[in-house]
Amino acid sequence: MAGRRIIVLILLLTCGVGFILPSLAAETIQKAILYQSDFSQDPGWTTNSPTRYYWDPSLEMYHFKAEGGTNGYAFVPVKYNGQSFTLDYDVIILTSQKDSAFRFGMISSEMDFTRGTNVLSSFENGKYGQLITLRVIDQNNQLRETTSYFDSYCGNLPSCKTIFFETNVTYHVTVRYNKELGNADIKVSEKDTGNLLWGYFVPVGKDLFFMDRLAITTRGDYSFGPFSEGYIDNVELVSYIPVEAAPTTAAPTEVTTPVIPSPTTVPPTTGSTPEPTPTAPLGISDALVALAIAGLVLGLGIRRKG
Repeated sequence: MAGRRIIVLILLLTCGVGFILPSLAAETIQKAILYQSDFSQDPGWTTNSPTRYYWDPSLEMYHFKAEGGTNGYAFVPVKYNGQSFTLDYDVIILTSQKDSAFRFGMISSEMDFTRGTNVLSSFENGKYGQLITLRVIDQNNQLRETTSYFDSYCGNLPSCKTIFFETNVTYHVTVRYNKELGNADIKVSEKDTGNLLWGYFVPVGKDLFFMDRLAITTRGDYSFGPFSEGYIDNVELVSYIPVEAAPTTAAPTEVTTPVIPSPTTVPPTTGSTPEPTPTAPLGISDALVALAIAGLVLGLGIRRKG
């Protein structure tokens, strides 16, 4: 009976492992390149102002002259799925007039930098000088923004200072959105030296949807006249998609049911040594024989006394 209980327990454990393992399937991250261009060939971006936004084949870079009040833009569509992403690009600002800005990043079809949804980096020349900005607006038009002005990102911390960008210097910019952590961040470094110039992050309260293009845009900027001119290069947009790995299937455990042999009477073979008969519990017939023998022994004892 105990043997049967052990066998049943093994079978239950084996089946349980089969149900548990699929639920423990590991989750991995799949990297997908949504866009990539080094501008060695015409990228074919769409623009409403081809004299301001165009591919320069001699420099193998993309030219921009972003002027407020012109409603100008240049963009390339991307198939974005709402997941975490990283945007990398190089930029050199040749001219940055007062109250002008260069803005580039992920944005929705309206391409208005004052309305959602967008994740934009910008090099702006405003009230506090030539600053770098990261701004995120979700689909509910909630703005999250940080700049390289000291009071925006580090306040009264020791050694806190405002960071300014310079013209005629090539910078490498990395903008990241992390859906799982609910934040976005920016990192700007000098292209030639690799030295970090500035970086910071903003919280993102909502998932970001409806962004379907990479764009340089002045939509929403009504400061007519001032312009920011320069080139961008080496643009890459990568998305990260969580996927479930194939579940590991445990090899089935083979359970052997012990077979109890039935006792058999083997006639002795002449010239061979008989094997010992295994001891077994007394049956009914064996019990009767035992009682008979006991009675015979008792009867013999009584006769001897008489």
